[in-house]
Amino acid sequence: MADIIVLILIIGYCGFVIFQRHRQKKNGAQNGCHGICDGCSGCGDLSHLKETYFADKMKKERKL
Repeated sequence: MADIIVLILIIGYCGFVIFQRHRQKKNGAQNGCHGICDGCSGCGDLSHLKETYFADKMKKERKL
């Protein structure tokens, strides 16, 4: 009985990890990172944030 519970927990966790990875890719997360975070190796290069900020700012100014 305990073996079945452990097996269900492992399968559930694997499903959770697969679902999270799929959602990250679907949302367009860059290197699995959604923002600025400490210790996240995927967030090591934040130079794209400045470019994105100014591009968004220019788009908003054009709409006004």
